[in-house]
Amino acid sequence: MTSYTLKDIFLKLNKGEMNQVYFLKGDDYFLQEYFIKKVEKYIFGDDASHRELLMPDDMSSQEIIDRISQADLFSSQKYFIIRNPQQIKGKAQDELLQFCFNPTPNHFLVIIIDDYYSSLKIAKELQKVLGSIDVRKPFEKELRSWTNQLFADQGIDPPPSVVQAVLDMAGDSVYHIANQVDKICLGLGEEDKLTPEFVQQFSGWNREYQKWEFLNSVGQKNLSKALLTGNDYISRNDMISLLPSLTALFQEMLFIHMNNGTSQPFRGYIPLTNGVKNKLSAHAKKYTKKEIETNLALLGDIDKSIKTSSENDESLLTRFLFNTLT
Repeated sequence: MTSYTLKDIFLKLNKGEMNQVYFLKGDDYFLQEYFIKKVEKYIFGDDASHRELLMPDDMSSQEIIDRISQADLFSSQKYFIIRNPQQIKGKAQDELLQFCFNPTPNHFLVIIIDDYYSSLKIAKELQKVLGSIDVRKPFEKELRSWTNQLFADQGIDPPPSVVQAVLDMAGDSVYHIANQVDKICLGLGEEDKLTPEFVQQFSGWNREYQKWEFLNSVGQKNLSKALLTGNDYISRNDMISLLPSLTALFQEMLFIHMNNGTSQPFRGYIPLTNGVKNKLSAHAKKYTKKEIETNLALLGDIDKSIKTSSENDESLLTRFLFNTLT
């Protein structure tokens, strides 16, 4: 069955098209909770919620099935969340799938598997029965839409300049954007005007940069941004974790040069996000074929240095960037 975006589901909910069972795939915990709360609001409105988290680590498989299946005398509305359904075994797993086909009236269920690419039998069966909702970490281009949505949740229609200011400040995850929007809206008085300058008042936390931001800054030959984003990334990871993606970036740019500047159709997995892949042609124009070949050789030297020397990661990254981008 189909894989849906959160936007797809919210459009359906706004039309009154609500399912009793939903299946989430992906490990963005903020988006998981955001969806759960949205559905909770549609079920209970302003009434008291009856949400219950059912954890296979804490409960037997049969106890979980009994909880979601057995209605009380008053047919009360109940809302259940099951994480890691793969831990529900045997007959109980079959009963869970049967519930998905024919749920108990007034009982609502959200099932969550963090691994979007799970090949487990239960994941495949749930996909067939329910379809799935994508709650992976959004790509760069989707964060602007999420920023607008989070302001809209607060009843605010922000100008594009404010959205950009929030993205510049907190655009590494929806979670951080949501925290920033919450702080801004709480601090926004009746006499205040929502401007980028107003937003800057709430910039008192350190942003975490992501790998794709570093790779795009390398592709753009932006030395200062590459140093900032790269050093932040390796402070939380390590240099060796950057090598496969950096190598892929330069290899893909080399292929573009070998094909006379034409980007070829994507034919298989490369360790680059869509936010980087979509900019490969533009990045390739910043480099000559000889520069790319030199940089690939330099990456090979750095790989050897990691394995044979005691040079620290910051020094290795700085050496690479100054040789590559200057």
